[in-house]
Amino acid sequence: MDRRDWQCIEDGLVEPDWLKQKLEKEADVGQLAILDVRFDLQDPTWGRQQYAEGHVPHAVYLALEYDLAAPKQQHGGRHPLPPVQRLAETFGKAGVGNQSAVVVYDQGSGEYAARAWWLLRWLGHPAVALLDGGWAGWIAAGGTVSRAPVQPKIQPFVAHPQEGYWVDAAYVLHRPTDAILIDARAPQRYRGEVEPIDAVAGHIPGALNFFWEENKRSDGCWKTPQQLQARFAPILQAKEILSYCGSGVTACANLFALFRAGYHRGRLYPGSWSDWVSYPNLPRAVGPAPGSSVAFLQ
Repeated sequence: MDRRDWQCIEDGLVEPDWLKQKLEKEADVGQLAILDVRFDLQDPTWGRQQYAEGHVPHAVYLALEYDLAAPKQQHGGRHPLPPVQRLAETFGKAGVGNQSAVVVYDQGSGEYAARAWWLLRWLGHPAVALLDGGWAGWIAAGGTVSRAPVQPKIQPFVAHPQEGYWVDAAYVLHRPTDAILIDARAPQRYRGEVEPIDAVAGHIPGALNFFWEENKRSDGCWKTPQQLQARFAPILQAKEILSYCGSGVTACANLFALFRAGYHRGRLYPGSWSDWVSYPNLPRAVGPAPGSSVAFLQ
């Protein structure tokens, strides 16, 4: 693999035209694993149906709730992290080997692809990138639509879990004073004005709100590293940044944006708000961000 030609993989983002060129060469296809992770929280079968109707050539489908998360339990949030060995087997069966370059895409929103990106990096596989614009961007760029069933060649995938990639509720509660906690949810959910999914509204006290969708441009593509650096400038000097959302999905979109901005020390709270509120004694807050008039709930 020519590192210069494939550098965009480890930079985290590839353009549709780049992927189209790779798919034209059999030797390049042999080095690629393409994952389709389209998903809809309201209809867990939607993504697989969309995949059957058309997908990027050679792409293998993985579903958030069945492949990229463990079953929900009392604690751990709505999308707990899968056991390491199970996740490694899932990727291996999808054709991801330790030497594979991986491209992952969703419908274009980006959060499900970011979750897969984070999981692979957590398992010690940095050669993974998002397809900019996702499926919508692929179609807009004139990408080939395949409806052919894909039988991936099972690859040995040995996981090397990276220490410090994620934290639990106890760490968040007693986090260092110089750690920054960011909430990826929409501002109205952060403020506790609405809560369409979880049992309790609000946010973790002290968290700052960085709505994940503001990492994207109006055309659905990711903002440039320079634009993301400007967006996260107030916190980029932090010793550590902890990211959460409702269930550990859109929080990965913020971690991806931070990565693109040059900050590689972000850590995920995978259980996120849905895990936090499963412990009745943990503090909760509603209202605007710290520095304003924040109401605390015990």
